[in-house]
Amino acid sequence: DPGQVVYVDSGLDGVVGKAVILECGSTRPDVYIWGFTQPGTDAIKAVVYDFGKGPKLQKLAQSLGDIQVISGAASLSIERLPLAAEGLYTCQALYDTDQGAKLIYYYIHLRVLVPVSKPNILLSDASPAEGSLVWLRCGLENGTEPLYFLWEYETYSGLVSIVSEGNSSMFNMAEVNRNNTGWYQCWARNQVNQERSDRIRLDIIFGPDIPQIDVTPYSITDRGYYVKERQTVSLLCQAQSNPPSQYVWFYNNSQVYTGPKFTITRILRMHTGTYACQSQNTYLNTRSFKTINLTVYCE
Repeated sequence: DPGQVVYVDSGLDGVVGKAVILECGSTRPDVYIWGFTQPGTDAIKAVVYDFGKGPKLQKLAQSLGDIQVISGAASLSIERLPLAAEGLYTCQALYDTDQGAKLIYYYIHLRVLVPVSKPNILLSDASPAEGSLVWLRCGLENGTEPLYFLWEYETYSGLVSIVSEGNSSMFNMAEVNRNNTGWYQCWARNQVNQERSDRIRLDIIFGPDIPQIDVTPYSITDRGYYVKERQTVSLLCQAQSNPPSQYVWFYNNSQVYTGPKFTITRILRMHTGTYACQSQNTYLNTRSFKTINLTVYCE
C-alpha cells in the first residue's frame, strides 16, 4: 500500500578527513538496508544491511571511509571521510508495528567539503615600472566552492589595509604607482575554513623626478644663487627614484663631478657660471636635469 510508505529527504555536509553520522530514523528499524548512489549515476549499491541477524557490511563500504554501524541503532558513522563518499545514501527501514509493516525511505544527500589549502600568490611582475599593469592571483590547490578572497596591503611603516575582496582570485592594478610599493597577502575562505598566503613584496620602479639642488651657504636673488669668494660651497642634488639615482654634475655644460654632493673648496670668481645636475635611473635608463646659476662675488 503506497500510503504505508514514507519518504524523508535531507542533506548533510561533511568535511574530508572528519567524521559524520548518517541517521536512519530516531528508532532502530527491524530490517534495514543502506544503499549508496554515486553522483551522476542512478544505480543504488548496497553498503550495509541487517535482516535481523546483525549488520553486514558490503565490499562497497571500504571505499566510502571507515564505516561503522552505531550500536543500538541503524545509523552509520563514517570516520576519516574521503571525497569518494559524496553522494546519495538511502536507508530502507522496515518497522513491524501493531498496525502492520511500515516502510520508510530515508534519503540523505551527503556533500563532502574540502577545506581551502594554504594559498600561494602568483605575481605578474615583482618590480614593474610606474604606470604598468600588474595582476596578482591567489592560487589554491584545494577548496570546495564557493570561495571568497581578500587581499591585504601592508606599507613599509606597517600600516595594513584591505585593497580587494570578493569571489575572484585575481587582483588587478591598472596603473601602479610608487605608492603601491609594499607587501601583499591574500586570504582564501570557504564554509569550512580560511587560510592566508605568505606575504609577497611589490617594488615599483620609478623616476628620476626633477632633481632638487641645495646650495650651502648661499644668498639668492632673482638671477640665481650668490656666494662669497673663498668660501667652501656645497651643491647637493637629490631626485626621487627607485632604484636610487646616479648623479653627474656639469659646469657650463662640461662634466666636472660624479655623485650627489659636489663641493668646491675656496670658491673663486672664476667659478661663476651655470651648474647642472643630471640624475639617472640606470634600471629604466631615464634621466632628468636641474640647472642653477651661481655667482661668486667679492666683498
